[in-house]
Amino acid sequence: MKKMIAASLAAGLVSVAAPALADHHEEMKAEVVERNEKGHAIKVKVGDTVYPVCTPESQDGCINPREAGLNFGNAPLDHWPGAPASGLTPAEKMRTAEQNAAIAAEAEAEAPAE
Repeated sequence: MKKMIAASLAAGLVSVAAPALADHHEEMKAEVVERNEKGHAIKVKVGDTVYPVCTPESQDGCINPREAGLNFGNAPLDHWPGAPASGLTPAEKMRTAEQNAAIAAEAEAEAPAE
């Protein structure tokens, strides 16, 4: 019985503490502490910790350039592209999601009604 009460109490504390933890995770500014010969940041400081900036050659134990507030690197998608890449033809992969959606809508409109 004591274990059940302790588990319930712990779960309650976590549910109360979780929003507080989420509120603390505000957008932090990264300070550039080292640049390469091309001028790109290769190390940034967030809080008290220095992180290497991810590159195509190094993607483990580093910070994504966009997450660090830098203006290079892969940008996250703001939408689902509509279909898994494995199901697209090479021509479809070269078109934008909007173009593929318009083509699909045209094909649907031309299809005979059942």
